[in-house]
Amino acid sequence: MLLILNLIIISIQIRDEKGTYVVEKAIASITLPILEFGKKTSSFVVDSFYTYIANVNGQKKYHELINEMRKLKAKQQLCRMLENENKKLKGLLLIKYTYNFKFIGTKVIDNMAFSGVNIITIDKGKRSGVRENSAVVDEKGIVGRVWKLFPNQSQVQLISDNSSGVGVVIPERDVGGVLTGTGNLYYGEIKYISKDVEIKKGDLVFTSGTDGIYPSNLFVGKVEEVSKDKDFFLKIKVRFAASLSALRNLVVMVQESKDNE
Repeated sequence: MLLILNLIIISIQIRDEKGTYVVEKAIASITLPILEFGKKTSSFVVDSFYTYIANVNGQKKYHELINEMRKLKAKQQLCRMLENENKKLKGLLLIKYTYNFKFIGTKVIDNMAFSGVNIITIDKGKRSGVRENSAVVDEKGIVGRVWKLFPNQSQVQLISDNSSGVGVVIPERDVGGVLTGTGNLYYGEIKYISKDVEIKKGDLVFTSGTDGIYPSNLFVGKVEEVSKDKDFFLKIKVRFAASLSALRNLVVMVQESKDNE
C-alpha cells in the first residue's frame, strides 16, 4: 500500500521536457473538452431560451396585429355602410326638393315580392297622411304605388307586378309607351312603341306623368334589350333602377289637394 502511494506521489511530480507536470497535463486534456462542451451546451440553452421568448413575443404581436386589422376592417365596412346610407338620404332629399309633393318617409316592414305577389308593406298609413295610388320611390327611382291603405300601414304594388302599368318616356328618342311588370323583380317591358323607332340598349327611361299616379321625370331604369314583336310594336326590356329585392327606406309622394294649397 505504501509502495502504491509512493508511486502516485512520484508520478505526480514527474514533468515533461517543457516543465509541465504530466498528471496536470493529463487531467487538463480530459477536463478541457468537458468544460468546452459544457460551455457550448450552456450557450445553446441560453440561445434557445431567448429564441423561444422572441417567438412567443412575435406570436403575441402577430395576433395583436391581426386583431387590429380585423377592427380596422370592421370600421371600414361601417364607414362604407354609413356612406351608402348617406347617399340614399341625399337622393331622397333631392327628389323632395325637385317635386311639389308632400313627402312621407317610410320603411319596409314586410316584403312579399319573392313569393310572386310583388307586394310590400310599409310602416305608414292613413293616419300619417298616405293616400291610395300615391307614388312610392327610393333614392334610385320609382318603386310602386300605394295599393291598399290601412290606419298605420300601407301595401305597395311594385312596378314589377304583372298588373302594374306606368306611363314612361325615352327622352333621347322622343317617344313614350307603357311599362308593364312581368313578375320579375329586376326587369319590366315597355309596350306600344312602334317598330319604326330606333331604341338602343342603355337608353334611359323616365316616367311621363300620363298615368295619373307617377309625376313626370322620375327615373325608371335603362333599356336592356330590344327586339321586334310579332305585331307592330317593339319588345323593350328595361332594367329597373330601384333594387326591388332589397328595399328599406322609401318615400311616399302624396299629391296635395287644391283645398290644402
